[in-house]
Amino acid sequence: MRLAFDEQGSGPAVVLLHGFPLDRTMWSGQIGVLSGHHRVVTPDLRGHGESPTPPGPYPMEELAADVVETLDAAGIEPPYVVGGLSMGGYVALAMAERLPDRIRGLILLNTRAGADSPEAAARREDSARTIEHEGSTESLSGMVEKLFAPSTLHGRPELVDQISGVIRRTAPGGAAGALRGMATRPDRLGVIRSLRVPVLVIAGEEDAIVPEEDSRAMAEAASDGELIVIPGVGHLSPMEAPGATDAAIRSFLGRLG
Repeated sequence: MRLAFDEQGSGPAVVLLHGFPLDRTMWSGQIGVLSGHHRVVTPDLRGHGESPTPPGPYPMEELAADVVETLDAAGIEPPYVVGGLSMGGYVALAMAERLPDRIRGLILLNTRAGADSPEAAARREDSARTIEHEGSTESLSGMVEKLFAPSTLHGRPELVDQISGVIRRTAPGGAAGALRGMATRPDRLGVIRSLRVPVLVIAGEEDAIVPEEDSRAMAEAASDGELIVIPGVGHLSPMEAPGATDAAIRSFLGRLG
């Protein structure tokens, strides 16, 4: 499936994958900064943003295949750096497992390699059923408080409103399909161990969704791994602290040459 996407710049390709239930606009702070020396590509994953919304569920492997098909159709030749936040990280890891030779470097932001616990998977199914019953993503509005650090919630209402609006606009079928796909994903810490490319892990010091120890485990599993913990931010590091996030990514890309 070909996805809607933005691209900017020229040079080695950097592909950035958004989290759930967001869209490619979350990378607006990065695309301009990174495109000075790289071709930056930001797709909308299926069921999100302007991409098609087929019936679910959406296994992470299918989302990864969509990204690869879209890159191939756009003439974006591998190898490329792939970065993903939260669900986007799950997709990035599925890409790395399926086509490791296409990956030049991996950036994992506010995500984890582990599978859902049975309890977490059950909560995702309950949420998917609620969305389908109500025919909207309004029930996901409570996520916002978990996405941001307290200082962001209280000090940057415009950013909170922006993300709330994106969540409300996400197609109900897309949100339900992604929830069910995330619930069945396997543990991919072994994929990180098998990679022979550099891996950058970015964590938010106040991330209420992904504990720092999960981020540290990914960095330590990589043969060439680095962990950067950004202080004072929650689950959306690129939006809450674009300067620190950009600096970490630019340093990583510079090291790749």
